[in-house]
Amino acid sequence: MAAVDTAFAPSFLSRLAAPIRKMQRSALRKRGPLDAALDDFLAEAAHPGDKVLQLGHSGGISAAFLDRGVYLNLVASSGAADLVEAICQLRGCSSARLRLFENVGSSGNVGEVDAVWLSRTSSLAVLAAHYRHAEHRIRTGGSLYLDGLDTEHGKALFKQMQNDEAWRLDEVISGDVAVFRRALVLETV
Repeated sequence: MAAVDTAFAPSFLSRLAAPIRKMQRSALRKRGPLDAALDDFLAEAAHPGDKVLQLGHSGGISAAFLDRGVYLNLVASSGAADLVEAICQLRGCSSARLRLFENVGSSGNVGEVDAVWLSRTSSLAVLAAHYRHAEHRIRTGGSLYLDGLDTEHGKALFKQMQNDEAWRLDEVISGDVAVFRRALVLETV
C-alpha cells in the first residue's frame, strides 16, 4: 500500500469551502470601506507588469495599483504625480512605474492595456468621453473600473454597460466602484 502525503494536498472539505470563502470575501468587499476593499480586490485582480490607464486623478487609487507592481499611466494634472509619489512613500511602495499624461489625447500612445480606471467626473459628457477613449484600449479579458456609482452619470454609464454584450459585470466594490470585464472584441467602423 502506497503512502499518500496529505500535508500538502488540499482536503475535500477545503476544496468544497473555497467557493464559499470567495463569496464571503466578495460580500465583505461590497460593504466595507473602499480603500480596504479595493486593496483586497486588487490582490487577486492586479498582477505585476500589468498595464493600467487611469483617467482622472485619485491619489489613493493610483498608489493601490502601484503597490501591486503595475505600470500606471495616469491622465491628470502635473501636480497629481507629486501627490501619488507622497502617498506611495507613506505606503512603502515605489512610484517608479508611474507615467503622467496632461490630457486624454496624449495618452493615446499607451496602446492596449489590461485595465482602465474611470475616476469620478463632474459631468456625463466628460465621463462619456473618457469611456469612449478607454473602451478601445482595453484588451479582451481586461477590466474597466467605474468609480462614482452614487452619481447620476455614473449610474447611467453603469446601466449602459450592463446592457452591452461586450462587458460582463464582475463585482461592485463598496457600492462605489463597478468592475466590468471585457468579454468581446469591439469592431471599429
